[in-house]
Amino acid sequence: MASATLSALAGSLLSPLRDISLEKLINYLWDYLSSTPSPSSSDEAEKQQRLTDSLEALEDAKLTVRLMQSRIMKLFQKHKQNERVVGLHNKLKDVDYDIQDLESEMNYIELERKLQEINKAEEEEEEEADSTSSQFSRKRSFPFRLPTAFLSKKKCRLPKSSQSSSLSTDEDIVRQVTSIIKQINSIESKLKDEIKLEQWFDQITFNGVYDPREHHHFSKNKRVTTSSTNEKKIYGRDDEIQRLIEFLKGPNVNGNISVAPIVGMGGIGKTTLAQFIYNNREIENYFDKKAWIHVSHHFDKFKITKEMVDIISVQCGNTTNLDLLERELERHLTEKKFLLVLDDVWSDEWQEFLIPLQSAQAQSVKIIMTCRDPKVTRSMDEDNKIILEGLHTHEYWSFFMSCAFSGKNPDNYEQALHDIGKCIIRKLKGSPLAAKTVGKLLGQSLTEKHWKDVLESDLWKLEANAHDIMPALALSYYHLPQHLQLCFAFCSVFPKNHLYYMDDLICMWIANGYINENESSSKTMNDIGEEYCHELQAMSFFDADSSTWFRMHDLMHDLAQLVSHGDICIYKSGKDKKISKNVRHLYAQGLDDLGLVCITNNLRTLVLESHYDMSAFLNYEAFKKIRVLVILDANMEEFPDAICHLKLLQYLDLKKTNIKSIPESLCQLYQLRVLKLPPSHTLPHIFCNPINLGWGMSGHKLTYNNEGGPAYHVKRERFYVIAQLRNMNEVREPLSIIGLENIDNMEEVMGVKLKEKHHIKNLRLYFNDTVDHCKHDVQEEVLEGLQPHPNLEKLRIYGYLGSKSPSWLMTLALQKLRKLYLIKCRNWVYLPAALGLLPSLEELCLCDLENITVECDDSVAEMFPSLRLLEFYKATISFKGMSTSSSSSSSSSSSLTTPVHCKLFPRLQFLTVAECDVVNGLQWALYSALERLCIRDSLGLDNQLPECLSGLSSLTLLKISGAKIETFPNEVMATMHALKGLCLKDCNELLSVEGLQALPFLRILFISSCPKFKSWCMEEMIELVELNIDACQDLESLPAWLHRLPLLKDLTIKSCPKLLSMPEGGLPSSLEKLSIIDCDPGLMQRYQQERSPEWLMIQHIPQMNFNF
Repeated sequence: MASATLSALAGSLLSPLRDISLEKLINYLWDYLSSTPSPSSSDEAEKQQRLTDSLEALEDAKLTVRLMQSRIMKLFQKHKQNERVVGLHNKLKDVDYDIQDLESEMNYIELERKLQEINKAEEEEEEEADSTSSQFSRKRSFPFRLPTAFLSKKKCRLPKSSQSSSLSTDEDIVRQVTSIIKQINSIESKLKDEIKLEQWFDQITFNGVYDPREHHHFSKNKRVTTSSTNEKKIYGRDDEIQRLIEFLKGPNVNGNISVAPIVGMGGIGKTTLAQFIYNNREIENYFDKKAWIHVSHHFDKFKITKEMVDIISVQCGNTTNLDLLERELERHLTEKKFLLVLDDVWSDEWQEFLIPLQSAQAQSVKIIMTCRDPKVTRSMDEDNKIILEGLHTHEYWSFFMSCAFSGKNPDNYEQALHDIGKCIIRKLKGSPLAAKTVGKLLGQSLTEKHWKDVLESDLWKLEANAHDIMPALALSYYHLPQHLQLCFAFCSVFPKNHLYYMDDLICMWIANGYINENESSSKTMNDIGEEYCHELQAMSFFDADSSTWFRMHDLMHDLAQLVSHGDICIYKSGKDKKISKNVRHLYAQGLDDLGLVCITNNLRTLVLESHYDMSAFLNYEAFKKIRVLVILDANMEEFPDAICHLKLLQYLDLKKTNIKSIPESLCQLYQLRVLKLPPSHTLPHIFCNPINLGWGMSGHKLTYNNEGGPAYHVKRERFYVIAQLRNMNEVREPLSIIGLENIDNMEEVMGVKLKEKHHIKNLRLYFNDTVDHCKHDVQEEVLEGLQPHPNLEKLRIYGYLGSKSPSWLMTLALQKLRKLYLIKCRNWVYLPAALGLLPSLEELCLCDLENITVECDDSVAEMFPSLRLLEFYKATISFKGMSTSSSSSSSSSSSLTTPVHCKLFPRLQFLTVAECDVVNGLQWALYSALERLCIRDSLGLDNQLPECLSGLSSLTLLKISGAKIETFPNEVMATMHALKGLCLKDCNELLSVEGLQALPFLRILFISSCPKFKSWCMEEMIELVELNIDACQDLESLPAWLHRLPLLKDLTIKSCPKLLSMPEGGLPSSLEKLSIIDCDPGLMQRYQQERSPEWLMIQHIPQMNFNF
């Protein structure tokens, strides 16, 4: 059973509720009325009038609903244990669910009407009818391979739905609206009574009689911190302690004030760390004045300033004037060193404290601030920020054991306790507060039975008092905005340790109505959802595994379940006996008894694990309101026609099943946004009809490719024509269209209307470049017709055999394009100058282009102004249209010329040239921003190396492979001030590395397969850390200055048969790893012979490897 504290906590946290609005529903109803034909009888006229009256009543209730939500929240803020107010809140939430259900029903009707209009318009345009289509119109699903009889090109459409919407009559709509209005009126009446009662209580309290509420409600137990601590030792924070001490004793960088924020989730140990530093002996005598202020979520500038003055001045008085207090503060801090700790900060208003401190002319002010929300510190210098995470395993185990055994020796107790304890700490995920709380509970009885009971219990049931885990975490939840509370609570529908994929979770949030588009913003709902995820991660509600995957701490999962107030249920067969009828989101594992679910009629999310008879499930009324359906059952091979009953379904995930085909009835789910399928299945031929569909489709027409995202396969077969995409304007994942060589004319692609699909930001267009019968002019028409929306950010074109650029690449239409990849487009002749004027283009990759010219415009100041990354692979490339100065016209290569007017790639940072026979027009002298350069097997640059490297002052990494280069002139190397890594490979003419001594920061040198290399530079490369020499057959010696390198740690010599000895001066003392492999056998034996001079020379090296 949960403790009394937990019950009180649960009552003090309302379940999340969105901002309720009737506006959207009212708009749907007005649209429905306006599209309804004029009544043809008095009965129809009467029905429409009743609907109009109901709609007007809804209009009257708009303001009432908003006021009710606000007033309920205000009442709750005053007395969080008022069960009547909590009840009103829950009833209002039920009304909101009904509003959303009716909105979705009305949206279904509207989408059905729109689709019928689309089909009708297209039918009128068609000139031919398919004589064979009627033979197949009644088939429920389609086999893996389609018969050749389906080769007609007539577009397939959805006939009038055999399953009409559940709102088939105006009476049904009126009934739903009337029910909503009655519920609103009932809540309003009870709320008025509650407000009157509250006013009466306030009057009694004001008259000094007593506060009636104190006898009925849980008293608040506010957390207040001080500088005092009982912790004699802090586990696992040595690095953080050292950083803070260095910060406090170090100089101020900007002005006289420096701030070190300590950021982390509740219970992670921020306050404890601050207390430990505040009382540290090393710090104690360093500051003249110190003050500890507990700020908390209620910011009161006067109160906190008064506290500060009270601490540093014994003669403060009782003034209520803030200005006098600030002047007193300034007076006492003049020429002083002052340490201030601001604990538990929730708002960036704390920065108002800095104003009087800056005016105080103090010698130094150091501030340590603890907070949970990183946004509180966003204007601060990031260098001093300390982000606290869970303790590492070893330190956490020590801390946990000290809490559990409380001074007793753990070794005196049975090993079973240690084994169980290790299982428990895996649940606690490094949280110090969790270790302390659970450890105290375990310490009540040091027996195996008690510890096993704790292990098998839910963690949220373990609280002993209001200062323990859940209250600490609940405070963070309490400060979340409503929309984030909804999203966070929903996450607990999946079991603990579930790995969440951000895109999937966002789509589920959208399906449940937690995210709404802002009409005044260009952001999509998915963009907004990403922001929500990042905010929750920043507040430590999520633990990131990567940029797109994350988990929830077990304690956070418990909190999410707690605040859902029964809306969310995880059912496990054999463990749970029943499912509440109030459940809205259900995860069911091994559910065999349908009766457990069928008592509910409000399910909105259903995740089913293990085998089920889906036909039986989907026919029940309990599932009619489902928005999200996920099936986790590898044994499922068929999906029933009954799916059409789920009219409100927006998210369907079947990728963990083994279904081979899906029913045609799926196409009646007009609101379906997301469909995830396993690869081995077939979509029905009329699949273009779910016009909201836009995410995660997979299959044979629409499959997951190796690069992620859906891939639409175009074939010369019916049901695989590109026109299937025509109505899917919500497609938003990276979209690949494969098999474009199977399209015969532009007319086919024009109907796709890619230009209208504004959510597509990543587009991949694939032609088969090995097909000989393709007409190149047809491919030019096809590419012309595939003009994307201006929102496009990434474009890949593969195998295009046309020679012309499409017109949409010859203008500035793609203003947001950031990445462009052209691969195996071997006939493409010119890239237009407009490409170099795109303001957002950052990456350009040209691969397998036989002879392409990039046109430039010398009349503009910069070409490719934002390009950061440029890659050429197996290409013959020239840049045309760049004027050059007369002073450079005599250069041996046009690539070394300097422009008079226009700069080409002025911000280029990463350049790769690989296997290119011709590269003309690169302006090397202007690439001062270039950081990484890779040249591999490119004959087109042989006459430009190494002179073209001159002036690359920002270059940090240089890789040259297969180049005809003999040495590196000192005057060229002297300009490469930032180079840290140099890799030379397969340079058959390389004789010497003379000139490398001019590189002041070279740390890594790798020379491989350079058979003529034998000469080192005369002066040492003082910063060298790693030296690797491989397969240099003529190398006879290492540099004589090798022993003078103070930083060299890693030396590898491999396959250098003429190297007979090491330098006379020996090897540097800094060396940590020495490898000599496949070199002269005598050399290797001498270094392994004990007590030999060579053996003694290397005994200081920790790691050595000798291998013949």
